[in-house]
Amino acid sequence: MSFEWVVQEKIFAALDGVISVPVYDIAPQKTTFPYVTIGEALASENGTDTTINQLVSFTINVWSDEDSSKQTKQIQGEVFDALHLIRFSEAGYLFTENYFLTSQTFFDVDGITRHGVQEFKLTIERV
Repeated sequence: MSFEWVVQEKIFAALDGVISVPVYDIAPQKTTFPYVTIGEALASENGTDTTINQLVSFTINVWSDEDSSKQTKQIQGEVFDALHLIRFSEAGYLFTENYFLTSQTFFDVDGITRHGVQEFKLTIERV
């Protein structure tokens, strides 16, 4: 199993039913706002001669159709509370670090939809 997939499963489980909006990998067409999607992941090698480690950065996208950025930022706060410094566990893997990197909000390319992007980073080792 890929490191990125293990991370995505853990992120989904940590958010789904915990934050106040639905969480999707890919939102179905015509999904009602607001909602969250699990975005891109970037994995890089971090192992040694005796360990198989990867650093995995991942993004969480918040989508809202509110005029103000307040709703987007409130949901980003929920995501932060749910993910920052959480200790994941999975058979065959050891998660050693998990922390918040960046956050931003902006209008999406359609000029109407509010888009919030958060990035987190963790270290995962295959044991």
